[in-house]
Amino acid sequence: MNISSDVVHHFQENQRTNAQHIQSACSWGSSLSSFSLWVVVGEWTPAATDCAKYLNGRGKGSRYDGSFPGSTRVGSCTGLTGSASTFSTAYKTFLRQYWEAQTSTFEQGQGWIQWAWKTEIADEWSYQAGLANGWIPQNPTTRAYPTICG
Repeated sequence: MNISSDVVHHFQENQRTNAQHIQSACSWGSSLSSFSLWVVVGEWTPAATDCAKYLNGRGKGSRYDGSFPGSTRVGSCTGLTGSASTFSTAYKTFLRQYWEAQTSTFEQGQGWIQWAWKTEIADEWSYQAGLANGWIPQNPTTRAYPTICG
């Protein structure tokens, strides 16, 4: 028997720092490794904001930039979504660290399936764009931060 677990971000957690996002991902490991059934985690991404266009619905905006109804602005979405060519080196480093924290954690269960292979306008969500731009390694077992979760 297999359990598929979706770990889509709760975007109300936009106030977390990058380090807090990583720590949160690392904290899931013990529950995955002790589950009595096989657990494969799907529907996750290295994106830590809801800045991707249409993510919350057509014309709904983003909680991160405060354009989603009832939300409070945390920061600007500029440079956090869209084409990877607009991403800073620091942001790409965070995407790599967060990707590694999540995959290392999910491998304490029986593995993972990232959402999604390709996106139209949100490279931070795309496995294909991550490979092309270096925040996802060509060999998914290669770790630039092998001790990211301690």
